[in-house]
Amino acid sequence: MQRGISRLHAVDLLPDTGSHAEDTACPLCGSHLPQPDHAVEDMQRTLNDLRGQLTSVHTVRPRREQTLRELTDQADTVREELRGVEGTLNSLAELEASRNRFRAQAEEQASLRGRIDAHLSQLPDTGDTYQGSLLQLRAAAAFAQAQVDDLEAELDTDAMQDRLDHALNYISTDMTAYAQTLNLEHSKRSIRLDVRKLTVLADSDDGIVPLLRIGSGENWVGYHLVAHLALHRYFTLHQRPVPRMLLLDQVTQPFYPSEVAKDSGNPDLIRSDADRNTVRGMFELMYRFTNDLAPNFQLIVSDHANLPDQWYQDCVRYNWRNGDALVPQAWIDEHTS
Repeated sequence: MQRGISRLHAVDLLPDTGSHAEDTACPLCGSHLPQPDHAVEDMQRTLNDLRGQLTSVHTVRPRREQTLRELTDQADTVREELRGVEGTLNSLAELEASRNRFRAQAEEQASLRGRIDAHLSQLPDTGDTYQGSLLQLRAAAAFAQAQVDDLEAELDTDAMQDRLDHALNYISTDMTAYAQTLNLEHSKRSIRLDVRKLTVLADSDDGIVPLLRIGSGENWVGYHLVAHLALHRYFTLHQRPVPRMLLLDQVTQPFYPSEVAKDSGNPDLIRSDADRNTVRGMFELMYRFTNDLAPNFQLIVSDHANLPDQWYQDCVRYNWRNGDALVPQAWIDEHTS
């Protein structure tokens, strides 16, 4: 019907006369008819009705398209809701599967306990033997569980890092104090260990200074001594599984200018008063260190120095000089002859 109306309107076979249609005019050529023809009037009325229906169709079409868009939007919203419901259902299914696994594990553990109890019940009853064995097993299980908990705590990376940071801060405090006592270079701020590169670092106004960039043999020996003492103090005070002994050899070697001075051990042959004070300061630091940890630590020093101070002489056990040595010359002559 709509297609026929459109074609009729397009060719405009009949003029649009509105409600004043004349039944005495030919609808094709427009000539006057001698007699009125009611068919012409009916045709014109039908055509006007069709034109009105066509106009209504064109008016309704935008509303229909708008309704279609609204229905499409509602369908998209429902699809989104369906996807959300599907995701929730999948999560619930996974949760139910996990719950079933835990339930199966609990049932397996209960079955194992039942078999253990059944086995223990078959043992000969000798008074309190059964109860005693059961208590021993429970105590052993509790002890094993405690060990497992301790091992898991040690495997905790965060806890390990916290313990390492605490130890390094503890050691850094002692290193800084010892370095300032010896008046080492760059010791005014903070001295610490770099566990990644296994070296000593010093904070300065210009940045971090590694031991490699700190000049002079006196500083190198001093910082090595500081690091060893700080580490052993931490190990001793915290009961770590490290031997309570440190052996140092020729810590004052950079301060003696010649082999004669080293052989004599006379501190007056040291090059300057500053070096002499540094040597005395090193031994005073080691002396206070051992007294602080006594009797839980032993420090053995093999050196050319021979200070006249009484506290120093009281610490000397062997004074090998003038041919008297750790290995007697007679032993050497006996094996070389």
